[in-house]
Amino acid sequence: MRKVYAGIDLGCKTCAGAVRDSKGKLLDTCSFPTSAENLIDFVSNLKGEVRVLVEECELAGWVYRTLLPHVHSVEVSDPRHNAWIAKGKRKSDPVDAAKLAELLRGGFYRAVHHPEEEEMATFKIAVQHYDQMTKTTTRLQNQIRARFRQQGMVFEGKGIYGARGRQKAISMVESEAIAEILLQDFRLLDGAQEERARARALVTKLSRSFPVIKRLERIPGVATISASRFVAYVQNPHRFNTKGLVNFSQLAVTKRESGESLIGGEHLSKEGNGSMKALSRTVFNGVMRTRRMNGIKDYYLRSLRRTKNETHARLNTQRKILAVMNAVWRDETEYSDDLVTGNGAKRTL
Repeated sequence: MRKVYAGIDLGCKTCAGAVRDSKGKLLDTCSFPTSAENLIDFVSNLKGEVRVLVEECELAGWVYRTLLPHVHSVEVSDPRHNAWIAKGKRKSDPVDAAKLAELLRGGFYRAVHHPEEEEMATFKIAVQHYDQMTKTTTRLQNQIRARFRQQGMVFEGKGIYGARGRQKAISMVESEAIAEILLQDFRLLDGAQEERARARALVTKLSRSFPVIKRLERIPGVATISASRFVAYVQNPHRFNTKGLVNFSQLAVTKRESGESLIGGEHLSKEGNGSMKALSRTVFNGVMRTRRMNGIKDYYLRSLRRTKNETHARLNTQRKILAVMNAVWRDETEYSDDLVTGNGAKRTL
């Protein structure tokens, strides 16, 4: 059976499609209004083993799940690595679609993972929404502190966000206009905190559909939100090997070299998902607060003795935490200290 490679340039109103054969010959280009029916019609009219490539965007996940039952494969590419498209002198939707088809044919793209199941896709959106509401709350808190600093007022702790603390702080502001602005900021903060609580409740409700989350919660330091983040962002425990999971979580050490010379110092890579790095730090902090010794705390202490550096020991432990969480999910097992001290979390995923 012949293979055909289809690139689709997605737009909220119109999509452009292009089709190439296995030798790279452009067979067809077309445009059509964006809808599930039109997308399915486009690929259904192609003869052979149909492979599709689209670029990551807000529509990509929906298009991926819409087309998956109707073609041999659908993949989503990372546009940051498609310089041929982004920097092309000739820019149009059909041209970009034709380039996507050629990138697919040659394998010259970096794939972005999307869940096949609607339930997992919805859960990921809910977790992302909760994370966004958390960032919004933090941004408003920082904004309020900045406004007080503009008035020469510096406050420690979180007391100014409470009813009494904010009232006392605002009463010290001489300008009535600034005081009114601060009151507006506090009302925005109150609203954001209420919505964050609702977002958290929704994540907790949806998490009950994933039994693995209960098992992850039995790992020292892991609570419902951390477990939910892990499941929502990893999506499949067989998706990564250990190195891949570390890279995805922004915990890989990277360096730039030219010949035998090191350019700059070693540092953590910024590629990947920052929420994964954050959840591993949250779990680490939770482990350190526990009074009883456990495998993760013991691993940190041994790493600290070996490296004699608190930061290195902490990062090593964060990597181990993620490997253990993945092992519990992948092997459908319960947490035990042996997963940390033994081989359970070290084997190839």
